[in-house]
Amino acid sequence: MDKKMKSVISYKDVYCLPNLDDFIVEFKFNDTTVYTEDNRLIVECIKTVDSIDSSWEIKRYARPDLLVIQGVLSYFTGQLFTIYEVKESKTQKVEAGINPSKSINTTILSLGESDYSDDLILLLEKLEEKHFKTLIITLLDRWRKALYMVGESEVNTYHDEAILTHFHILELLAGYYYNDFKKAANEEIKRFLTVFASETLNQSGNIKENTINAKLKTLKDVLISDEASITTKINYFLKRHSILDERTYSLVNKFVKIRNSIAHGRVSYKEKLIWKLSPFFNILNSESQTVIYQIQILTARAIAVHFGLDSWKEDWELVHNTLPPSDDVLMDFIENTNNHKKITGSDLIDGTYKNITVKSLVDYYVENRDKYRLIQLERALAKTFIEVPINEENSEMLFLASVLLSDSQNEQLSSISRRNVKLVHKYAWYDYSNIKDIVRYFDFYEIEVKWLYFWIKQGVYNDARECKY
Repeated sequence: MDKKMKSVISYKDVYCLPNLDDFIVEFKFNDTTVYTEDNRLIVECIKTVDSIDSSWEIKRYARPDLLVIQGVLSYFTGQLFTIYEVKESKTQKVEAGINPSKSINTTILSLGESDYSDDLILLLEKLEEKHFKTLIITLLDRWRKALYMVGESEVNTYHDEAILTHFHILELLAGYYYNDFKKAANEEIKRFLTVFASETLNQSGNIKENTINAKLKTLKDVLISDEASITTKINYFLKRHSILDERTYSLVNKFVKIRNSIAHGRVSYKEKLIWKLSPFFNILNSESQTVIYQIQILTARAIAVHFGLDSWKEDWELVHNTLPPSDDVLMDFIENTNNHKKITGSDLIDGTYKNITVKSLVDYYVENRDKYRLIQLERALAKTFIEVPINEENSEMLFLASVLLSDSQNEQLSSISRRNVKLVHKYAWYDYSNIKDIVRYFDFYEIEVKWLYFWIKQGVYNDARECKY
């Protein structure tokens, strides 16, 4: 039979750009050229297709490369690029040897004052390597899909699914290092047995070697088993790239718990909801925006460090600096009153003592409301409330704590706290549409804020802006 006839087809798509200021890009990936022009994104491609296919079939031939390109653009800019932003499209047959696409001689990707060109060059080079290609494409596509789900969410509609997608990125990266982890663990166990046999059992020669070999498998089975936990794998990966510390460790544990709750079908029914109202019962509600942002930045940085990129470094540092201390640190501070003597009032505003702040203590108290009484939170925060007057700058840190401590049996603390609440409301220092939302927020966590409820019920708060304090 005759060889299949081929046709050469080119196409040009013009995309509306997301809300990006000073976005410039020029690069080539396989047969596809990408560049910006007049605040538009241009994608041009030329492909050889089967002669029985129409010109429009080039979209099918070119779609894999296009999805890779959209993953690259979404990753570096943090903005979603999809096929849905096409403004105009043109396809045509061309003669063999003719390429109407723009000639690209440089590789550029810049956004505002940030230049990602070097990272883009490195990533494109790695995409040419077979052992990197599939992993890169998968990671970037997962990351972009998570962006899409968040963008398509009404309130937090697809946040649970977006978290699972981001977590899949961490699983893929951690799995890539698992053999290294097992090797390092085996060496550490053998090192321990060598020292133990030599210095504790005072053995040497064949006797020492026999002891090491006899105990090695037993300890391996006890300490690392056949399959380490996903938490251990992720932490090993982060440690390899100098990202792991106490706060990051605590964040990973939080992500794993959330992932397990979503993936394994934890009951998500809630009798009470808070604004904004979700159309579904999601595992996460009030904190979903924060968790989504944290895991989005962590996965972006994790991808970067794996492939030797500088991208997302500053973003991760900003997120990391806002992470609360571990639950163990917060628990120890609340339960051990000797800790309270070591701080000044401003330490819990600035986070200068073990990164503990008023906000992190309140969040921990709310999330662990069954473990602690209000008086324990009072003792932890008393010095700060007595020594630090509330103002616009620190009101976000102190407001929710003030609402809680307004019900304190300590007259000095309750008086300060109630005054704080009134001042915040008077000057609109805290971001709520209606102060009743604060009551409902605590109600969602089954915490009763009696004074605030009574103050609102009296109707006094309606005239708060006219009151003297």
